[in-house]
Amino acid sequence: MVVSCNKQDRREIKIGAVLPLTGDIASYGNNAKKGIDLALEQINASNDFKVKIAVEYQDSKGNAKEAVTIMNKFCSINRYPAVIGEAASSVSLAIAPIANRYQVVQISPISSSPELTTKGGDYFFRVCPSDAYQAVILAKWMRELNINNVGILYVNNSWGVSLKDQFVKEFGALGGQIAGIESCNEGDRDFRTQLTKLIAANPDAIYSPTYGKEGGLILKQTKELGYNKSVFGSDVWSSPELITSAGDAAEGVRLVKPAIFQGADYKTFRDFFYAKYNEEPDIYAGYSYDIAMILAKAYNESYNSNLNLRDYLLTMPLYYGATGETKFDGNGDCNTKPFERQQIMDGKYNSINK
Repeated sequence: MVVSCNKQDRREIKIGAVLPLTGDIASYGNNAKKGIDLALEQINASNDFKVKIAVEYQDSKGNAKEAVTIMNKFCSINRYPAVIGEAASSVSLAIAPIANRYQVVQISPISSSPELTTKGGDYFFRVCPSDAYQAVILAKWMRELNINNVGILYVNNSWGVSLKDQFVKEFGALGGQIAGIESCNEGDRDFRTQLTKLIAANPDAIYSPTYGKEGGLILKQTKELGYNKSVFGSDVWSSPELITSAGDAAEGVRLVKPAIFQGADYKTFRDFFYAKYNEEPDIYAGYSYDIAMILAKAYNESYNSNLNLRDYLLTMPLYYGATGETKFDGNGDCNTKPFERQQIMDGKYNSINK
């Protein structure tokens, strides 16, 4: 049980947050920030917490070099005990060595590359599930739909490569064939050369683990080239950038994404979020809200003792929050979050079972 105390006596804990607040993947960072800010508002207004939490936000623009500069400042100058971030897995991989060098907890609401399980180091944690599970579900889904061969267009970074490799492994284990594999870079806008090669192989479906803005253009150009079979995307195709850039070409697209928890804690979070921002929260807002709450809980429970935050996170009991159950394994992964299948219909994302 938490003991109430006078707000004026509360110790302030300062942490950092490095997120893409501008640029091609800004929606992820801004939604994460909204979730954190809502949690801070509730934590700092409540007498049930003996600490206050303050967050310094810095904009990485989704760029690894920018994030490295920010992370070095957070760790060596500010000496924050924890940093929330990053969004892109490739950026999290770039800043993880800094967190480990300074023994600062890095906790991400979004970075899902399986590579982070082994390369994130002792101080990397995430509340989102690894893409290793996403690939398993996607491969099974395609086989259920009698899709026998697939063409792949992936973004050439840690996240895209890991998701592509995991899918190829899982799809092959289920008897599927890969018709062709092409790559692109973050920020590319013309994918016609790669798509022409894939379409020439006549795949039953195209799978594209790319970001939302690139994904939308891929969908448009796929239609322009006359391909009318199934197209599957990754979890981040649930971002607003996809439909904005794809328009009508997004219709019918399928994807696998982390499921939004439907319990009482989510409903409470959703109601407060909607009241504050007049919009529905996405899953990354929920993950970020839970991160802030978990950090506040850690410092609250160790108010009269020195907290080893890493040890606390590794040994903490199951946490029930806006996104359901959170529990970290020895690699800092959270394996308690489910995925769901979605399809875009009438310009909206719909959960489906087939």
